[in-house]
Amino acid sequence: MAGGSYANNGASAVSKVLTTLIRCQSYQNSAGVRRAAMKTRFIVVVLQLLRLSESDVDALDLSLCGHWITAHGFNLPEYSQRISLNDVTISYYDSNMDSKMSCPDWINSPAGQECWEIMQLWTDNNREVFSLGFQSAVQQFNLTGSLADFNIYQASGCCSLSPDGTYKSSLTHSFNGKDFLSLDVERQMFVAAVPQAVVYKHLRDRDTVDLNEVITFYKTLCQTPLQVFSNAPRVQRRKVPEVRIFEKQKAGSITVTCHVTGFYPRAVQVDWLDPDLQPVDEGVTDVLPNEDGTYQTRKSVTVPEEDVGKHTYSCVVLHSSVEHNITTVWVVEKRSRFAVWSLACICLLIIGFGFWSCFSVMI
Repeated sequence: MAGGSYANNGASAVSKVLTTLIRCQSYQNSAGVRRAAMKTRFIVVVLQLLRLSESDVDALDLSLCGHWITAHGFNLPEYSQRISLNDVTISYYDSNMDSKMSCPDWINSPAGQECWEIMQLWTDNNREVFSLGFQSAVQQFNLTGSLADFNIYQASGCCSLSPDGTYKSSLTHSFNGKDFLSLDVERQMFVAAVPQAVVYKHLRDRDTVDLNEVITFYKTLCQTPLQVFSNAPRVQRRKVPEVRIFEKQKAGSITVTCHVTGFYPRAVQVDWLDPDLQPVDEGVTDVLPNEDGTYQTRKSVTVPEEDVGKHTYSCVVLHSSVEHNITTVWVVEKRSRFAVWSLACICLLIIGFGFWSCFSVMI
């Protein structure tokens, strides 16, 4: 992933990287290694009366991201970088390591090995780029003395490819958790988010060779490693979600929750269908990680007490690990008042009999 270069031999280094990347792209084209366009499908849920788009979960977006950090204090390495694909770490390096990460065994094609070489070539260049950004931010914010001891400069660059062929990319920088700088690919320039970033923006924009190389990468060439690294074993892994329904009684209603867990990858769609077979919108819920690397989420629906036992509600889960969907129906028989009073009377009789027996023994 590219952040840019300001080393003395920066232009030649970046040119070498781009040349290597173009060779990598030609390897792919000649070998015919292309991910076929995934077709958007619609599945029929519950007697074909409700159609839910499956494209969001069956045909996943591919997202390749680079995350870079330059830090002073906080007990962090001075520099670190992580390259990930769909939240799966492909490569990691920090300044405390003796050497860069070696090429994984699963990258065994010429295209993959070329693309891996690109990341190694860019590591030193990116380290200098973000170090300059850090120094500029500290100076422009006039952080001196103890204020200069604890600061952090972060950058994140991503490119993503949707199943329908839509390609997006972005590069953003932040300083101490606040927006600092971003790359505008269409306007071919960096954009300062705050006045203190203007100096660094001009520094980046003046180096037209570096600027053009970075723009070219995020505009088109990032798609090549995006496709190559999609063969990572964990990226291809699929785990089927487990679905469990539980309920909680409230005053005048019952909250029914559909708990979905153990699935991988992260993208999932969970919907409750009401008795009219329409989605019940109960708000957005978070997808949270499990300790084993899978994910979990839940979605709830509130059922009025007078409707309990009269209607059925269905939890429908769409995930790339299953061909169609997982549908779980919640049905509860409404308890009659006679049954409730009968149960109460039996409990009272048992308690009364126990008390009488205890009293008899004492006598």
